[in-house]
Amino acid sequence: MSRSELADAVNAALDRLYPGRVLTAQYVDFRWIGKLERGEHRWPSEERRNALRQVLGAASDAQLDLYSPRRTDATSAAYQGIEQPSPGTWDEMVYLLRAQWHLLVQNDKLLGPQYALIGVTGQLALLDQMLPDAPAEFRTSLIRLASQYAESAAWLNHSLNDAPSAQRWTGKALTWAEEISDPIMTAWATYRSSQHWLMAGNPERSVEQAEAAMMLDKKVPSPVRAALRVQNAHALAVVGEHRRAMQLLEDAHEWAADNSPGRPEGEHASYCTRGYIEVHRGNCLRLGRRPAEAIAVLDAAIPSIPTLHRQDFTAALVAKAAAHLAADQPEQAAATAHTALPIARRAGSRRILQQLGQIGSAIGAHRHLSDVRTFLDDLVETA
Repeated sequence: MSRSELADAVNAALDRLYPGRVLTAQYVDFRWIGKLERGEHRWPSEERRNALRQVLGAASDAQLDLYSPRRTDATSAAYQGIEQPSPGTWDEMVYLLRAQWHLLVQNDKLLGPQYALIGVTGQLALLDQMLPDAPAEFRTSLIRLASQYAESAAWLNHSLNDAPSAQRWTGKALTWAEEISDPIMTAWATYRSSQHWLMAGNPERSVEQAEAAMMLDKKVPSPVRAALRVQNAHALAVVGEHRRAMQLLEDAHEWAADNSPGRPEGEHASYCTRGYIEVHRGNCLRLGRRPAEAIAVLDAAIPSIPTLHRQDFTAALVAKAAAHLAADQPEQAAATAHTALPIARRAGSRRILQQLGQIGSAIGAHRHLSDVRTFLDDLVETA
């Protein structure tokens, strides 16, 4: 069926399921179906879910990969009055694995990547065992989950500065996403690959991967569209394409996560707010040899980054310290990096600690300055 045909079928099913009710608020059109396909609607109303199941011949919401992204445990599900899957069923297994993924995203924020990676790799091993025996109607949902977990493993290894493992898990995530033709996970794994190539010192390959992810731009939710532009801009700035980079960052604001209030934590690119975009604009200005502008932009953006997002917050401080370095301001660079150091230590991000070490090396000749000496001494103690 086309989107319009599916919308008509859903509306007809609503009329059959709820005779005598005024359903004007529940009727859908082809645009709504498009958002459903792109994952922008994860948990439609009960009436719409019932109609979709009837039209598509699904026995459960999980078979359509519909779920409440805010359900992280049985208690919250019961509180919201949502029917839970029957114990011991494949429905329940999909639900629990998805809920565990959201929990592990929070664990990364609270306890750091090393702790979260234990859970993620354990769930990946479980999914590897389950997939060969999974019923056909659940296979797509399980492969999508495997791709999500693999991409999370890539990010966690990226945080731990283990580039080979990060690339390996990105490859697995992409293979699974392509197997089920999932545009969101394909775009997201390709986006992650672009980050890894930049980290590996190959910005040209990073640009290629960022532009490949952008090919799926219209098939992904709005915050992902913002994140794809941010990564593409960063890679372009590194290779000297500053005008294109700035235009992409300007465009990214249209799709920022905080343009859609209430987006649940843990969804892909839920962190890509207007403040996050501005931090990257500061980074790109520094790369374009405009450090004074970069510092002003970063000063304005950093307060909007939640301190709970420790890696994003410390990455923003590292960007500001680097801008002060570029402006030949070693004391300000040291003071900013010193603020980031204890937060990065608690976040457990070896990648950011390494970046702070690089700033320390760059200002080592200025040890006679008080702020520089204090930062370098604490840096040695951390190492």
